Amino acid sequence: MSREASKRQWLASLTCALCMTMIGTCFVWTTPLMVTFISPGSPVPMTTTESSWLASVTELGLIAAAIPIGLLADKFGRKSVIMFAGPLVFLGWVLVLFTRSVIILYIVRVLQGIAMGIGYILVPVYIAEISEPKIRGLLSGQFQTFYYLGTLYAYATGPFFYYDTYTLCLAVVPIIFMGCFASLPESPYYLLMTEQTERAKASLKWLRATKDVDKEFNIIKSNVEEDMSKKANWKDLIASRADRKALLIALVVCFVRFMNGMTAISLYVSQTMFEAAEGAIAYNTVTLVLGATLVLTTFFAAFLSDSVGRRPLLILSSLISAIFCGLVAAYYYLEKETTIVEVTDYSWVMIGSLICFCIVCSIGIVPLMQTIQAECFPLRNRS
Repeated sequence: MSREASKRQWLASLTCALCMTMIGTCFVWTTPLMVTFISPGSPVPMTTTESSWLASVTELGLIAAAIPIGLLADKFGRKSVIMFAGPLVFLGWVLVLFTRSVIILYIVRVLQGIAMGIGYILVPVYIAEISEPKIRGLLSGQFQTFYYLGTLYAYATGPFFYYDTYTLCLAVVPIIFMGCFASLPESPYYLLMTEQTERAKASLKWLRATKDVDKEFNIIKSNVEEDMSKKANWKDLIASRADRKALLIALVVCFVRFMNGMTAISLYVSQTMFEAAEGAIAYNTVTLVLGATLVLTTFFAAFLSDSVGRRPLLILSSLISAIFCGLVAAYYYLEKETTIVEVTDYSWVMIGSLICFCIVCSIGIVPLMQTIQAECFPLRNRS
């Protein structure tokens, strides 16, 4: 692989990953405002219950998008559907900027959930399909790094700007994403799936930075034809023992990823730190440190994926994160449910365990979920 080919694949992958930066801001933009929303003088007055719903209602959009997005990607293309996330997110920020209604904010969060579904499902597929095997794991790992860049951006701007200014800062991200991603080629795999042979070859030539792509093109074409010879069907997911094993692996990894508490921590980290710090340290400072740490961790973790292997990283990160999660649970149990030990003087233990939990998760289970999803299934039912 030439240096120019590597540069182009990095460029295409990281530009596509800007979608995840946009989605990262969508998911956690309420986090710096959780304390503000329920305080006097809130820009959008709401109760604690309403703020909790605001944080979690994105999941409705994710659920609604899960199945249609894969079908749309096979019909209209990976790039086209990923691009659609940009206007969807931008529309949401316009509504946030010009309304002061809790109901409208709920609608915005659902729209953002749909955009998140697009990113989570299709960005890893696009990156996997445009990259060569030698650097595929490394490029796929940047998916999560760019997501955390988005969360860090929200953590860094939310506490320090007025509500409207904060919204404008966030609205810049989808504009940058759309402007950069529009010029990239479509996945050559998708183009071959839809029998657009010349466009597929042109896409591969650009990605490999050479006109001599006949050998690889014929291999890809053969693989696509073999995969597409059998019409994609839901039954394909359980048709053979290998299919069932792949589905089970993907489901278990997804279950552990979403049930390990990382999502809740991302949403409520400001409120959690605010309660734990009790004025001893600025809670927004801890939030920023966490955000920056996650960006660095996921960046370097991507280099481990290909050298150490997916399986060891998954197992180790799951086991070690369980230990730190147990320490956090023990702290809260002792604080809330017993009077045996006075733990408030040891809040640093909880904060440290929480940060270590996030770091360990970001080394393995979090960034590898999408890579495993993209690699486990054949092309015909990958989306």
